[in-house]
Amino acid sequence: MTVLIIENDLSPLLKRLKKGNIVKGRIVHSLTEHHYLLRILGYNLVMKSNLKFNRFQEVLFRIQEIDDKIKLRIIDPKREFVRMDSNNKMNLLIE
Repeated sequence: MTVLIIENDLSPLLKRLKKGNIVKGRIVHSLTEHHYLLRILGYNLVMKSNLKFNRFQEVLFRIQEIDDKIKLRIIDPKREFVRMDSNNKMNLLIE
């Protein structure tokens, strides 16, 4: 599980996040072995993770919790994900 450490007032971002939603983030920079700068929905956040990421890597996350910290779970990019659009196509994540 990936945990974001929030140190500033991010109430506009928090209003956009809902538990269970899927969001895409990009690794902007590797800060230390387990800390990364993650850009998500236009905000740069410090992310702590035991997983290894590369700079500029794009990652899909499912929102697990939104409290004093945002907890995310990475979605395996090898799994199929279909979005629903105006043509009534299914939105399905196969896990």
